[in-house]
Formats: sequence, C-alpha cells, structure tokens
Amino acid sequence: MDNLTLEQRKKNMQNIRSKGTKPERVFAKALLQRKVYFSQHPKSIEGKPDFVFRRKKIVVFVDSDFWHGHPESYVRPKTNTEYWDNKVNRNRERDKKVNRILRDQGWKVIRVWEYDIKNNFEKVFTKLLKQLNKN
Repeated sequence: MDNLTLEQRKKNMQNIRSKGTKPERVFAKALLQRKVYFSQHPKSIEGKPDFVFRRKKIVVFVDSDFWHGHPESYVRPKTNTEYWDNKVNRNRERDKKVNRILRDQGWKVIRVWEYDIKNNFEKVFTKLLKQLNKN
C-alpha cells in the first residue's frame, strides 16, 4: 500500500528527471574538458541516447541503478513489489530492444551504470575515450 495520496505520488514521479541527471552532468563535464564533440538526447535516434558521437557512430546511455536494476546496487522497494519488478523488467527489455535496433543501424552502443560513474569513473571514461579514438 502506498503511503502517499495519488496527487502526492503524481507530483513526486513528475519530479524525477530523465535528462540532466547528476551522472550525465559529470560525464558531459569530462567530455567538454577534453574538447570531445557530442550531442545529447537527439529525438531522431532510437531510444534518445544520453550522448551521441555521430562521426564515430557511437551512442552512450547512462543507466540509473534503480530504474534499470543494477545487479549489485539495485534496492528493491518493499511495497508494491510486483509493480516495481514489472517496471524494471520492462525497462531492461526496452534497453535490449533499443540496443538491437541501433546495432542493426550500424551504431556502437555503450551502456554505463550510474554506479560505475560514481565509483569507477576514470576506468569507464577511459574505455569510452579508447572507443572514440579507435573508430
């Protein structure tokens, strides 16, 4: 049972960002410091990737630990578990579908966890820079 009214829950959910999250801002700042050209959230590309490197044909998604169910840091809510399990599973399935579509279109898809940006940023960022320099 939800401890918020429908109006409170609606307001709460509307305040959750899908763009401009802290992990995205950290990533973007590092790219800008290295003068790496990118675009963000283009509507013309399937799944609206968080970062797009058109010349290299690489897209990057920064996945939230909660909404995409990080294997180690996802904390399953104690209430309404069936709803949340279905929600996270639908997100994972959509991620797989988007990955498949983009790869079929010739894009290299990179998915980065929020957890890794917080805890292993240099490692994750170095891998991306290697991919950008490789193509």
